[in-house]
Amino acid sequence: MSRTFATLLLATFCSSSWAQEWLTIYGDPLQPEADRIEIRLASLSRADKLAVEARVSRSTVRNAYGGGKYRSHHSIAVIDCDNQAGWYTQMKFYGLPAWKGAVTMTRTFAPGSAPVAFKDIPGEAERLIRAACKLR
Repeated sequence: MSRTFATLLLATFCSSSWAQEWLTIYGDPLQPEADRIEIRLASLSRADKLAVEARVSRSTVRNAYGGGKYRSHHSIAVIDCDNQAGWYTQMKFYGLPAWKGAVTMTRTFAPGSAPVAFKDIPGEAERLIRAACKLR
């Protein structure tokens, strides 16, 4: 009986609008000018590695992987839970914080070439990886 209830609860959770929401793992959504890191719960895929949608907003202008300036990015990251590593495969960069305005550039990366890292926010790449792996 409890297994049936758990299955129904999980199905309800996965189909709810909450599953479409972003989980803030660093920062405060009420402070759009501050550093913030989020993952979208519904984006987790479960293959031998996880693919997760992530978005990052920075408090100051940053240098993007591959060159160029940005304030925020919306990305696809691949997470290898066995090795506790992650890397970006696609990134869309914005000149404004909190993913506002037009996309200023896009990048596609070969697996392993653009590691998930947040310069000047120590430990948060590891935290994103742990959070994604716990949600799978």
